[in-house]
Amino acid sequence: MPMQHLRALTPQAEVELPDSSGGISQLACPVTLQRYADGKMVFKEDSIAVESDIRVLVSGYPEAVLCRTPGDDMNLVAGHLFSRSMISRPEDMANIAFSYHGLAKVEVKLQAANCIRRIFPSPKPIHVAPEKLIEFKSVFERRQNLYKNTRSTHAAALFSLSGELLSFGEDVGRHNAFDKAIGRALLEGTLDDVAIAMLSSRLALELAVKASTANIPILCGFSAATSSGINFAERNNLTLIGRLRSDSFNVYANGWRIRA
Repeated sequence: MPMQHLRALTPQAEVELPDSSGGISQLACPVTLQRYADGKMVFKEDSIAVESDIRVLVSGYPEAVLCRTPGDDMNLVAGHLFSRSMISRPEDMANIAFSYHGLAKVEVKLQAANCIRRIFPSPKPIHVAPEKLIEFKSVFERRQNLYKNTRSTHAAALFSLSGELLSFGEDVGRHNAFDKAIGRALLEGTLDDVAIAMLSSRLALELAVKASTANIPILCGFSAATSSGINFAERNNLTLIGRLRSDSFNVYANGWRIRA
């Protein structure tokens, strides 16, 4: 009879991270599944990504329930609030408290009561060589440890113009991964140095908006762009690059920043 069940997490460094409470977050857990191959069904040991909710409350009011990979919760919340234009710097969060008893939740008290408008990507002459983007892709893929274990997560990386990897986020959700990367850069004070954001996902409207909110001029993705993402990028001076491979990519908008 076909059956699938989860077991307790086997300690593995690549699938555990400290969480915001100081404990250990389970990023992946082992599973016994059935696999059909070569004409027969066999049992197989595998790893799957953990997915669970965290409830976000801002100044006492529900803001969102984020279905995320546990770990990097502080970066996730900071990036989420920043992308929603609710904060522009870490100091805008007057107090932040996490609770992991029962359903995980975080309560944030903001200094400012009003949303903060962000500027859009600067028209200053930032240029990058095509070969550099392909080099950055290799760096990106080497960091995808959770994806290598589970094959079910997205990732986001933020690079400086010189190619320094400033921030990285990995999560079952592509929006969460980008928020984690943005939040980490915001908290570490490196967000203003980011020139290129690279995503493992398609380039949809919401992700293009996040890049513009963070004033990141170049957004790259491993998959294709959507029509709304392209239209937004064209109107808001965002260079949009998709289907990034080891020897090729597509430029959907504002290709003037790509120069040999």
